[in-house]
Amino acid sequence: MSSSNGNVPKYRANAAPAVITAERYGTRLRLGGYVADIVSDPNHHPPIHHCIVQRAGSPRVLYLGQESSFVAALECGHRHLEELASARRLKHCAIYEFTTRALQ
Repeated sequence: MSSSNGNVPKYRANAAPAVITAERYGTRLRLGGYVADIVSDPNHHPPIHHCIVQRAGSPRVLYLGQESSFVAALECGHRHLEELASARRLKHCAIYEFTTRALQ
């Protein structure tokens, strides 16, 4: 994934890759059960790029921010997705204890 100015978001080597799709009104990143929409406002000078992070299928906005460049908005969205996805993985981990003797 790269932009026209050559900047490439930095990813951890062991991180699951985010899925990036170009939508009619912007760019969507998908990671785990979360999405980040990057929407550019071409009518604003200089242009502003909005980053909206939500759980997939939910109307609730978890993060809303603005960046001065598309690359910065993309990196911001990816960073938030990684944080949310890793927190979700940690929450869903469970510790089970088993015993082979009768409980008293």
